[in-house]
Amino acid sequence: MVRLGILTMLGTVIEVLPMLLNQQWLFSVTWIGTVLIFCGVVASTIVCATKSREVFSICSATAVRLFLTFFLAVIVPLQVWWIVSAFPVSVFPRIYPRIDVYTSFERLWQMLLPMTVVLFTLLVTEWLWFPLAVKFANAKMRWEASVRLRIPNGDEGRPFTQGWRLVTLASVLLSTFVSGYRWSRGYPLGDDSKYYSLILRRMDFDALTVFSTERPFFFLGLYAVEKVLGLEPPLLLQLVPIALAAILVAATYCFTRFVTRSEKVAALAALFASVSPHVTVGTEYFIVANWFGIPLMMFFLYGFFRSSTSRSIPWALLTVALSGLTLGIHYFSWLFMILIALAHILLGVAENRGRSWRDEAPSILVLLGCIAPVLPALVLIYVMGGGLLASLQLVEHMIGLYLVQATPMNFVNFIMNWDRVYSYFGREHYAVPLLLLLALIGFAQLTALRSDRGRLVKSWLMLSSLGILMVYYNEWWRFLYMIPFEILAALGLAAIFGGVGLDGDLTVQKEMGRGLHRTAIQLTIFLTVGILLASSTLPSLIILLCPLMTALAEVIVPLDEGHAGIVFLLVASLALEQAVRALSVLA
Repeated sequence: MVRLGILTMLGTVIEVLPMLLNQQWLFSVTWIGTVLIFCGVVASTIVCATKSREVFSICSATAVRLFLTFFLAVIVPLQVWWIVSAFPVSVFPRIYPRIDVYTSFERLWQMLLPMTVVLFTLLVTEWLWFPLAVKFANAKMRWEASVRLRIPNGDEGRPFTQGWRLVTLASVLLSTFVSGYRWSRGYPLGDDSKYYSLILRRMDFDALTVFSTERPFFFLGLYAVEKVLGLEPPLLLQLVPIALAAILVAATYCFTRFVTRSEKVAALAALFASVSPHVTVGTEYFIVANWFGIPLMMFFLYGFFRSSTSRSIPWALLTVALSGLTLGIHYFSWLFMILIALAHILLGVAENRGRSWRDEAPSILVLLGCIAPVLPALVLIYVMGGGLLASLQLVEHMIGLYLVQATPMNFVNFIMNWDRVYSYFGREHYAVPLLLLLALIGFAQLTALRSDRGRLVKSWLMLSSLGILMVYYNEWWRFLYMIPFEILAALGLAAIFGGVGLDGDLTVQKEMGRGLHRTAIQLTIFLTVGILLASSTLPSLIILLCPLMTALAEVIVPLDEGHAGIVFLLVASLALEQAVRALSVLA
């Protein structure tokens, strides 16, 4: 602790010395002081938490809960302040402090840019280096045992599931809030919306116009909704991102629960999905067909697994039907999910050395059935000609370019170009270092589990990463958009909960209800203070009411056991933080 104190003091001196000496050249090294202070404070906090019995005479889990409670008592009101400030509401002027949400986040993204790039590079190559690292460390068995303890195999009957279902419902509402933000600000829809509007108008005069596009089923669905609900195309297109955001959250919840058999991980994945790059990119650029293709791909992978393992003909037929539907909605999503199914089969044979290709015969037959819809599609294209034939030629040209230009040097050249790196990770949609860090941990957990269901997500990430590592940088976004950030991040966060002694159970048992009720009151106070900071002339010092009232509650009614309240507060803070980031991107 003495050494950490000296380290932190040294960082403080480096921060202050340039201002005292008024030497401009010294300002270039102040970042070293910032790093030293941050590392010293974080390390000291970790030591105090792990040695809390000796330091505070309390268990480590209680120390972590107390620290997080007081930390979030300041952070949550600030997050609410930022969110309210992002909307065109009546905000009273303040002399100090003044918060510029967008400038603050842009500076934060710039400061974390090197870390973001490193985390992303580690994530897209993790399927290559992580198995080798585990084997080299000779700790594979211990790692697998710890993971199985942290991610339960089934929790449907446990009492805390109601709390996580509440988180899932809140995630659906948050997704509609984020996806409808640009509409509320009166911003125009993305550039691709012009194409959708044009096709819908043409279909009023000639319904066969839909077959001149490469996504006929999607336009047929939009046109049917337009006529049934009596909506004008502009209003319909404004509502599409909101509906797709809710569908994505629901699909992510169902698919993650199927893969992990844990409602806790599924609820966390739904929460991350509500504010994920899938939503922000889809909303800003209006790439709605690809957006809708992701939930369809999740249901397809679920049906593919069920039909392969149970050898059920109804499930096989449903999976083939989903394949044909996805092909008519977005051909790239169809091709991507077919390759995931193929990778799942190949990975199963590679990981299970006792299995043979004969054991994979049901999966191969289902996969061949899913590829079969291509034949009638090709016949229809050549019969109709026109726009459909032009779209097919475009697809052939694109795949040819992928194969001709595919080389790992594309990724190296991208990383070496600062402007390209900054455009992707220095700001906007993919400046998500927290999500990347959690996804890194989540993929490690998924790899250690070695389950057949988890192999679906593993194949999904591997295929996305392979595309990013090989294709030319102009086509990066197609594969970057397909990465399952939210599922991997949920696995990582669940593992962290287990690692610090917070199991993440939002229990509703009677003896633990007191903690949740108090947390609900605390969260209400934090939200109220944040709103007052953004929309009143009250002094900014009112934020101190939050930690003071938290301390008073701990003194009057201390909680010796149970950490459901702090888990709920932490999840709420993560949701607010990611919501602020998403709104800053969409503004």
